[in-house]
Amino acid sequence: MKKKLREPGAETTGNERVEDLLNQAEQYIRLENISSPSRKIKEKGLAEIIDVQAVQSLMEDFYKLARIPMCLEDLEGNILVGVGWQDICIRYHRADPETCKRCIENSAKLAEGIAPGEFKLCRCRNSMWKMATPMIVSDQHVGNIFSGHFFFDDEPLDYEFFRARAGKYGFNEKEYIEALEKVPRLSREAVNTGMSFFMKFASMVLQVSYSNFRLYQALEERNVLMNSLRESEEKCRSFLEAANEGIWIINAEDKTIYVNKKMSGMLGYTQQEMIGRPGWDFIDEKDRCVSEKIREKKHQDIDESHEFKFICKDGSPLWALVNTKSFFDRDGNFAGCIWMFTDITDRKQAEEALIRRENEFRTLAENSPDIIARYDRQKRYIYVNPAAAEPSGYSPEEIMGKNSIELGIDPETTKFWEESIENVFITGKPETIEFNYMSPEGKDYYFNTQLVPEFIDEKVNSVLAISRDITDKKIAEAKLKETLENLERLVRKRTAELEKAYYSLKESEKGLAEAQEMAHIGNWEWDIAANKTYWSEEMYHIFGRDTNRPAPVYTEHLNYIHPDDRDYFDSSTRKAGSEKTSIIEYRIVLDSGEERTVHMRAQAVFNEENIPIKVKGTVQDITERKKAEQTLVNLEIARKKEIHHRIKNNLQVISSLLDLQAENFSSKTCIKNSDVLNAFRESQDRIMSIALIHEELHEGGGNNALYFSPYLEKLVENLFQTYSLGNASISLYTDLEEDIFFDMDTAVPLGIIVNELVSNSLKHAFKGRSEGEIQIKLFKEGSGGEEKTESGMEKNKKRPAGKDTGTADTGYVLVVSDDGAGIPETINLENSDSLGLQLVNILVDQLEGEIELKRDNGTEFMIKINVRQGSLKSQAEEKNSQN
Repeated sequence: MKKKLREPGAETTGNERVEDLLNQAEQYIRLENISSPSRKIKEKGLAEIIDVQAVQSLMEDFYKLARIPMCLEDLEGNILVGVGWQDICIRYHRADPETCKRCIENSAKLAEGIAPGEFKLCRCRNSMWKMATPMIVSDQHVGNIFSGHFFFDDEPLDYEFFRARAGKYGFNEKEYIEALEKVPRLSREAVNTGMSFFMKFASMVLQVSYSNFRLYQALEERNVLMNSLRESEEKCRSFLEAANEGIWIINAEDKTIYVNKKMSGMLGYTQQEMIGRPGWDFIDEKDRCVSEKIREKKHQDIDESHEFKFICKDGSPLWALVNTKSFFDRDGNFAGCIWMFTDITDRKQAEEALIRRENEFRTLAENSPDIIARYDRQKRYIYVNPAAAEPSGYSPEEIMGKNSIELGIDPETTKFWEESIENVFITGKPETIEFNYMSPEGKDYYFNTQLVPEFIDEKVNSVLAISRDITDKKIAEAKLKETLENLERLVRKRTAELEKAYYSLKESEKGLAEAQEMAHIGNWEWDIAANKTYWSEEMYHIFGRDTNRPAPVYTEHLNYIHPDDRDYFDSSTRKAGSEKTSIIEYRIVLDSGEERTVHMRAQAVFNEENIPIKVKGTVQDITERKKAEQTLVNLEIARKKEIHHRIKNNLQVISSLLDLQAENFSSKTCIKNSDVLNAFRESQDRIMSIALIHEELHEGGGNNALYFSPYLEKLVENLFQTYSLGNASISLYTDLEEDIFFDMDTAVPLGIIVNELVSNSLKHAFKGRSEGEIQIKLFKEGSGGEEKTESGMEKNKKRPAGKDTGTADTGYVLVVSDDGAGIPETINLENSDSLGLQLVNILVDQLEGEIELKRDNGTEFMIKINVRQGSLKSQAEEKNSQN
């Protein structure tokens, strides 16, 4: 067992004798053998370090005093010094092969695992006590001191055990027992004293000797190192000052001890101004926390590279790539670090600009109805926006990293597509292509695609493809082409007829009449003074009048005019008398009740006094042409209605898919009543607010002017049905001005704003209440509606007038309020964490409008926008006329 015995008492004479012996031992140390620094201690044996004869003499004196047997062995098992060997060991235990083997094994095991300054005491396998302590020089184990064998004087001898061993190994019992009784019987105090001597002896002999060796060696090495250090320091300083990078040295206290001229110049300081200041003094506040963590790693000898923002002396920012290297003293303690600086300000500014542009691009791309994709040189998708999901049948995540073949696009289309992209890579010029594509569901699409090269370092790095779905346009074009071909055939036919009539007119009056009949052109003349009228034969055919009847006088002629066009016809005809020529189109009603459209050109004839005496002109039946034009108009209206109808249906499909997905999630305990379901519901509301617009436009005849008030009422009604509040009685008050029309660019964002504000009130304003009221007002600025808003609303400054584009701007005010709990003061309208309020702010900015928030007695939002009028006015008038 490993044990450290008690030190013997100072009053004993034995201790004094031990000290004398230690003083003598110091004189016997052979320093001459370790004075040369060229020899290392591990190359020396124990016999070379000590004077064996002197130590032997010293140990013999000690044995005479303490009667403690001992020996000194090197690591090869050679006994260099020994005293007090017992007959029982020499004649018996070491003489018999088996017991000798046990002694050697026991000694080897006893010397294992003993720490410097300690010893181990144990019984040997022959039942006698033995001790060992190691001899250590500069952490090198060079030998062991063994003490034994002996018995303690306070323990009885086990004669039966030793007689048994004598019998077992054939020893002479009588002589063996006599040898046993000669074994020293020592007190525990004497053993303590002896081992104390042995340990001090080993330490003095070895460590003092080696200290002289280390001292001599250190002095020689120091001189060499000092000379090398001076040379290295000069070279290092020259290198550091000439370096093209900034170099900064910080000590263990984070104080600057050196910067080169490049470093101080980068920050705008002199070298002297930076010496002694902490490194973090120059780092931007946002990066100081990071620098603190990095300093901790430096103490752990972890070298890293980081990008930091520094503040120059003039306050300007400096971005630098900092490579750090820690250094430590001899004891392994952190002594400081070296920073290598590379100015990357230009690169960081370029990166920030690139990030801004990329964010702008993604914002536009993610919200674009067009398919936007980016391709690398292997024609793989490296970006695609959500609009690609429907035609391709894959989500953007599934498309990324694949090429067209891997997505299942037919080889012919893939070849055309990839050749077009490759051509842009080669030429570096944009291209526009149109192609037909069939989706996995079998739906035909037509796309118009703009292929744009994207450059890095003047080389085409990628190609951006912007594809617009022109399927509806292609269908409409096909129908229009068919109509135009029919019209063209008619025109060619009529042209041929007119040409034939023209030539026939030259030949005879009969030919002229035939030509008029073919062209449905008749000529007439009205004698104002005589109130007599002349009609050609074709005039009779056009008006369906019996050719045997005389041409009608002017008043009778008015009876043929459609009642709605009579005043217009009369004023135009009379105007011809003053302006000489008048060209109009109007409708006539035949005796059969048939309604036809004619084109009239009238010209007055004046006398010498410049007084009109007659009016003459032509009338052409343009009924068929008008029908063809109306057909084109109807086709365009139908096309627009179909577009609105399809958009509405697609949005409703998306809403239904969200509803199905929300229903699927609602059955899961971990998601029920979570923000996920709320996000699905909010997304549905936003989609349906847009779908309602397209539904209204579809039902309204296909034009782009939305009658906004009915749409707003329907939108809010849907929201009230969606956010049913149980037993809560929430009433709605609306004050919406009539005849307000908005185009799509205004109606969609304004509808989403109302959706967000009303749904927010329904969800949050009336929690824990049984009743409440939501108010919505919409009116034109200056119509008196401002007086209906409650006082206390902070007024915004007047908006600057828009540029003069020939159309007037009209200001509109939308007010959404509730008498609920109100929005907490902690919520900042401009920097809210709420997606809904963020969306409202974005859409108000999109409309170039203003938004104001009042928090008294509930919540009130007032939004002011300016809308450019023009075509909207005419569309609104057309809408009213249809109603």
